[in-house]
Amino acid sequence: MLHEEGFTFEGLEPIEQRFLRRAAGASYLVIKDRSERNHEETLDRLELTDDDLDPYLDQPFGLAPLAQADYDGWEHDPDEHDEDSDEDSEDDDEDEPPHRLAFTPEPLTNAEKVRAAFRWIRECAIRNTIGDRSTRFRVKLYGPKGVNCLATGQFVCRNDAYDVDDAAMPKLEIPAPTFEEATRAGSVKGLKALGDYYAQWGQIVLGSVGQLQGVNNAMLARLHRQLQESRGQVDQLVASILEFRVRELEVAEERAADERDGDARTTLAREALGQLGSAASAFLAGRGMTPEMIDVFGQIGGNPDLMAALKDASVRDLMKDPDNMKALAEMLRQAGQQARAAREATTPNESAA
Repeated sequence: MLHEEGFTFEGLEPIEQRFLRRAAGASYLVIKDRSERNHEETLDRLELTDDDLDPYLDQPFGLAPLAQADYDGWEHDPDEHDEDSDEDSEDDDEDEPPHRLAFTPEPLTNAEKVRAAFRWIRECAIRNTIGDRSTRFRVKLYGPKGVNCLATGQFVCRNDAYDVDDAAMPKLEIPAPTFEEATRAGSVKGLKALGDYYAQWGQIVLGSVGQLQGVNNAMLARLHRQLQESRGQVDQLVASILEFRVRELEVAEERAADERDGDARTTLAREALGQLGSAASAFLAGRGMTPEMIDVFGQIGGNPDLMAALKDASVRDLMKDPDNMKALAEMLRQAGQQARAAREATTPNESAA
């Protein structure tokens, strides 16, 4: 592991506290280089398993600490192992302290995993900050299979020894001016500026096309919605017109049926009256009455004033006297002659005019 002397971390402790609160269900960590604001580069990933976290624990996983009594009287360099170790195995067994490798069954807690993971984060940050003044990093805590991001945070690792490192400081020398270098530098700058302008122009074109496409899509969606609404209104209007035409035809058919019924009733009434008149004429003829008398009786019966006068008792008494009837007949005859003479006198005058 790299040593942390000469490096300062800003904003890492709050992230560690936040990760400790959300460590339950965590699966792995990802650290990214965030030096450029619009670009992130994934540097490394650490699985939160016992095997991967073992190098970053205070005590290696699986090794139990030795008691002080086990260290007393035991001096042995683990690097002094050679081919003669098989011959001296019995002596080594006597010198080796007991329970040097005792495996602990307890798994790591979430807090231990997070603390070990942040040791790995510090080491990775130091390794990627060497040679730079400072580097900004982003670290993310993910759940199983990266389905959800449990926590995230940004911190800065500063190289405190960057300014005082003579080997890292460039030599301040004035370069020898050459026309080739100046030409190459100018062409590179021009090409770079041209490339930047082309990139900006491409972004402007793409952005404009995207905006126009968005406006076009919105307009098409609005027109489609309006067309659907208008089609619904047209369908309702057509249905209303058809219902009105059907009702109009039904009313016309009912009126025609009523008229036919009325004509039939009128015809029947006319035929019935004709038959009644024929029956009355036959009845009266059977009683000895001539057609002239029937006509006179019809005229008398159709005049209410004359009928009222004939119904009067005094008039009927006068009509019982034959002399009165003769005088009435003479008076009617004279009245008829006078009316005929008046008509005849009026007709020549109209012809002369």
